[in-house]
Amino acid sequence: MQSEIPAILDPWVASSLLQKAIRRGEVEHAVRAAQALHRQRGTGIWGRFLIIACEDVGIADLDLVQHVTLVGIDRTVRKPFGTDEEVAADLARRLAEAPKDRSSDYLACAAIQHPEYEQERESVALLSTDEQIAAAVDRGQSVIRRAIATWHASGVNSGGPRVVRPSNLPLLLHGFDLLGLPHPLSSIIETAARKSREPMVVMLPLLWALWREGDEERRSADVSVPAALSCRGVPLWTFDKHTRLGKRAIARFIHENVAVDAVLSEHVPDFRARDIAAMAAFYADATPIARRLVWSRSHELEALGLETDMLKIGCPRAGIEPLVEVVRANLDHLNVIRHRLFAAQANGGSAA
Repeated sequence: MQSEIPAILDPWVASSLLQKAIRRGEVEHAVRAAQALHRQRGTGIWGRFLIIACEDVGIADLDLVQHVTLVGIDRTVRKPFGTDEEVAADLARRLAEAPKDRSSDYLACAAIQHPEYEQERESVALLSTDEQIAAAVDRGQSVIRRAIATWHASGVNSGGPRVVRPSNLPLLLHGFDLLGLPHPLSSIIETAARKSREPMVVMLPLLWALWREGDEERRSADVSVPAALSCRGVPLWTFDKHTRLGKRAIARFIHENVAVDAVLSEHVPDFRARDIAAMAAFYADATPIARRLVWSRSHELEALGLETDMLKIGCPRAGIEPLVEVVRANLDHLNVIRHRLFAAQANGGSAA
């Protein structure tokens, strides 16, 4: 019988555990986290599953993305599969077992935030919607221009100030339909995009087109991920930069670890050190996936996502690889700190 997720986990930590466990294919942790998050957030869990399906599974299993979308938006669709908690556990299991591809997140991040593509963004923004759609589906254009055009033509903003003008998402998706996008993915992607308001969702038809243009056989491969150490039944990779304890651990890590401090001092000013170390740790420990879709552009897009995330917070290009590598080499120390902080929290105290 499975043990319960400790009651001391708040919804943010349960959510982090759910997504990281799915990435690593840790079925039991994913199911337990889903059950805990459902008890804490109720119907809010369906939106979380939608994000995870689009961000972490994506084109590796579009049928599963479709299933998660339909189950999440309509209770009558869920009902035949059992209670909501049973459905949540089933989705967690299926997502954890599925092959993964995180290219939608990496490509959207680069299209929206990569500092070196600002001129490209300005150029595409001046095009009409029809011209943007034409660029999005044109295999003669660069991948980044197609991604920027897809984003602008979709009109999908992820919150905060409106960046792209209201546009015509159905017309954009029709453009990909003409390339052979399988039915009914257009309507599913439109629903997921409107529900989530996340630009990465509209990257899925473009990624499908890129994969199809490469005429590649669909296959997946199991890859190794960093060791999973735990405290009180909670894997310590749960505590990344999106959790309060994870942020505290990074602050202690850069203070205590001589090797990490030396590389940070070489490449970045002190006031940027914590954010950059946290991002490096995120890529070293929180983004790895245990079973990935194998295709020609996956590593290229992952590198582009890392580059974007590091550059946008002030890390020089020359420091990206050394910083990620030194953090990866010292994950054992980071986990010691996480363990210390979490154990103290669980005991109702605080670690020095």
